[in-house]
Amino acid sequence: MTGKIAVGGITRTDDLVLVRILGASFGGDLSGRALTALGNEKVNVTCVTSFMDKDRLNNICFAVGSSDLDQTLGILQSLEDHIQARSIEYQSRCSAVSIYGPHFVEKPSIAGKVFESIAEAGVEVLMISTSFATVSFVTHQEQAAQAVSKLNSVFLVP
Repeated sequence: MTGKIAVGGITRTDDLVLVRILGASFGGDLSGRALTALGNEKVNVTCVTSFMDKDRLNNICFAVGSSDLDQTLGILQSLEDHIQARSIEYQSRCSAVSIYGPHFVEKPSIAGKVFESIAEAGVEVLMISTSFATVSFVTHQEQAAQAVSKLNSVFLVP
């Protein structure tokens, strides 16, 4: 027995741009409106997260392929009057790393192990997105290989 937690696998997606819409006062439909508009134009969005801040303003963060950045910014600009965001920012040269398994909901230690181990490796987390079966995060592209290597040393990957 290795002492490692068995997982289904680890994936890495490079050449992403992290887009942040911050401080939107447009009610609770920021995510729906922005993601629908992007989807209608065939922009694939990954690793979405959103939250309402202490001022009750909406914020959303998501990743798109770098080749979709100009189109994404144009779509968001066309929604500017509706979403009324304080800022729309983006960060290039990002990667998404995901660790997945069928029984993550039954293993509460997965997320903690993921983020503890990549912090030990000096990998900066720019965004986190999880589901019942996946823990994903976005980091700088130049740190992605280091993150995957560290995760492979901590988890039992097939």
